[in-house]
Parts: sequence; structure tokens; C-alpha cells
Amino acid sequence: MTGLLRFCGVMLLYVLAVSSAWAQSPEDTVRWVYQSLAAPGVGQPAGLAALGSPERRAQFFSRRMVEFLAANDDRGTESATACIDFGLEIPGNDFDGAEILRSLSLRSETTPTRTTVTAAFSTFGSPARIEYDFVIEDGFWKIDDVAGPGYRVSLFSCAPTPSQRAPSNTSYCYQSENDMMRLAVLADGGADFEFMSWQSNGHTCSASGRARAVQGGWEYSGEAACRLRILVTPDQGLRLTDQDWLCKRRMCGQRAVVDGLEFARSDQIDCARMPEIGG
Repeated sequence: MTGLLRFCGVMLLYVLAVSSAWAQSPEDTVRWVYQSLAAPGVGQPAGLAALGSPERRAQFFSRRMVEFLAANDDRGTESATACIDFGLEIPGNDFDGAEILRSLSLRSETTPTRTTVTAAFSTFGSPARIEYDFVIEDGFWKIDDVAGPGYRVSLFSCAPTPSQRAPSNTSYCYQSENDMMRLAVLADGGADFEFMSWQSNGHTCSASGRARAVQGGWEYSGEAACRLRILVTPDQGLRLTDQDWLCKRRMCGQRAVVDGLEFARSDQIDCARMPEIGG
């Protein structure tokens, strides 16, 4: 009878997590991940695999993470092709679910733009810490990043195989008091970009073009050995780098620079609201 009650309790947790995602806090979601690992239902996926299944991942994950998971699915489970071939919620490939649940502690830190839940636990006697970053999308908390020993999902580059790449672009737009940036990720992993930055004494930097995909972002090759890199920052913003200031000569006025120019996640806006850059 005790076993039956335990099974029913686990199944109830599973159903609640799947059907009532909107009512859960970030800590509730992370706690369920480890509860499900400790006592998975018969024939049911557990942990992040349950929340990240194709039919329900949009409930629990941000749009950026949904795209990543879909691309990872397309690449298969073989380590030679998959972007990630390990469980994100545990270190290594094996675990003691009961020990994890007994030792689990959760700590949350909230800023105006996100909540980070740190799960601390032990498995097979070894301590572990996994961080979950949540952002609000469509009015609900959704997982936007996961970090563990030696990895952070947002730093992985993952694109669908050529036969499955989406035909349409995914655009990201940023606007602050002095800067604007538009980045459209293309089907081949590259990106079209344009930006404008108003700096000291009315001097500006601006450019547009097509950049190829590189580790951590994109690279634009311009005139006079210019190599402009557009890199994704840990908080999911963008940072421009201009080694040796070779791009500045063409892109900027005398008292303006492009190297180190950042577009913060907090400045990201709906592209429909973005005015014409330079217009």
C-alpha cells in the first residue's frame, strides 16, 4: 500500500507539473525536477527531459531555449552530432535520486529581469550545484538557462542540421537611450545586423552587414582587415569587439568607438517597436 501511495504521489506531481506550469514558482519547478528523478513514474520521462519534451517545452522554457532544444533534437543523441548529450540537472551520467532528494536545498536570487534558483545536493557522496535562470515570458516564469560544473547552456552554439533549418529569420532588437541594434539570425547560422550608437560630442558608430557564425556569436569581415565580432554575453545581451580598432576607422566618428559596445538583455524590445536605424 505504501508503494502504491508513493507512486500515486509521484504521478500527481507529474500531472501537476505538466498541466499547471503557469501556477508554479521557479523554486517549485526546480524542486519538481529532482522529485521526479527520485521516484519517476512508470513509463514517464523525468527531470528536465519531462519538462522539455516537444509537446510541452514552450510551457516551461523561454523561446531561446525552445529553439535550442529543437535544434538539439534534430541533431540526434549521438555525442558526435548532438549539441548536448548529457542531463543538465545532474553532474555526470548517473545519479542516486533518493540521495539527491534527501540532500536537496534551493536558494533563489531575484533581479528586476530574472530569478536564479541554485540547487545544491549530493549524489554518490559528491556535492553538486546546478543553477537555473528563469525569465518572465508571456507573463510566466520560464527556464532561460541552466549551468553546472563546466557548462552553461547559453554558451553552447547549436543549429539545426541543414535539412531542418527554419526558412524564416529570428530577429533580436535592442534599444537604449543612445544605442540601437537589430540582429536577424539566418537559416545557415549566420546573421544580418545593423546598429547605431550615439557617443561623445555627437560622434556616432554605425554599420550593417552579414556576419558568419563563430563560437559564442558571429563575425563580420569588413574593409582594411576589420573583424567585428558580435558575442552573446552571459546575461543574453550582445557585446561588440573590434580588435586593434580596425573597424572603428570605417564605422565610427573620431571620438566614438565600437569595441566594447554592449546591448543589455534589459534593453531587448519587440522588433515591431524598433524604429528604422539611422532613419
